[in-house]
Amino acid sequence: MKQILLNNGLGTLRACRRLGNGAYGTTYEVTVEEPDKPQLIVQLRFHGNVASMNALQEYIRAWAPRGLPVPRSFPALSWGDRGDGLQLQVTEFVPGTMADDLFKRVSIEDRALIVRQMARAFAALWELPVVRADAAIGDAVGPETQDGVGGPFNSVSSFLRAWILHRLAKLDAQNGIDEYKALLLPSIRSFVQDKLDSRLAQAVDKVPVVLMHSDLGLHNVLLSKSPPSPRASPFLCAVPRLVEPMLRQGSDGEETNRLREVFGNEIPLWKHEAERPESQAFLEWFEFGLCLKANAYMKFDESPEERMAFWRQNILVVERFLGRWGQDGPSL
Repeated sequence: MKQILLNNGLGTLRACRRLGNGAYGTTYEVTVEEPDKPQLIVQLRFHGNVASMNALQEYIRAWAPRGLPVPRSFPALSWGDRGDGLQLQVTEFVPGTMADDLFKRVSIEDRALIVRQMARAFAALWELPVVRADAAIGDAVGPETQDGVGGPFNSVSSFLRAWILHRLAKLDAQNGIDEYKALLLPSIRSFVQDKLDSRLAQAVDKVPVVLMHSDLGLHNVLLSKSPPSPRASPFLCAVPRLVEPMLRQGSDGEETNRLREVFGNEIPLWKHEAERPESQAFLEWFEFGLCLKANAYMKFDESPEERMAFWRQNILVVERFLGRWGQDGPSL
């Protein structure tokens, strides 16, 4: 770590504390001796494109410094190509509390305050210019790699088609879900083979293509101490998918409805956009792809009924989608 800092002009190491292993690498909190240099977060990453992420974070810092606070990034120029795929990502340390530690323990009023701030952050991100009208989705940072779908894509509908084919392949390869596959895989495969191209509405190409954090769950959000205010580092993704899980975290049905209303009312322009038929169609198709591949139920000694209950949400989404879009005739 000392050599990394010195080689990149980031300061003289005072202390280094390992924060833990994440999904894509190992993270360290680093303190330097120089008072005029920031404290740092250093990540050793084996997934993603660090140069792309650094460029995007600096772009957002320049265009939306108030609406979406993003820490400074420091390209590690001397890290080079190690040959093992390991990359170095260095950003400014931002103090705060992890939102997933706090959100479930605070009052509904405080959760509403956090959700309101989150809505503003989403809006600030969505309002940034992304690509030219004639450019392929993802041209700014390359193909979609978070889920391994591929790309870049020249339309929203072409992304959805690739997304569903990708998720079907994942479903085929998934072990430990035999009962789920027996129930749904024949119908899913029949729909994809016979009706995917004819039923995929080209109207979804009217959906705005926006910047989106592809994993903006509460585990990726910091809250400043007072008042609660979110900070997050966004990455390019073609699709939104984690607003609803955030709203449901630690809330009952009535509270979730209230938080959903708070979120939408804070950004009425985007609430209206999300309510358009083509936007709703896009979300249905994306959710179908997301849910058609179920995770394995690891309690192998449980009854088939309990295993099926574990996949209840997947089953509901897939059956609802096939019931609507698997029928002949227009749906949009």
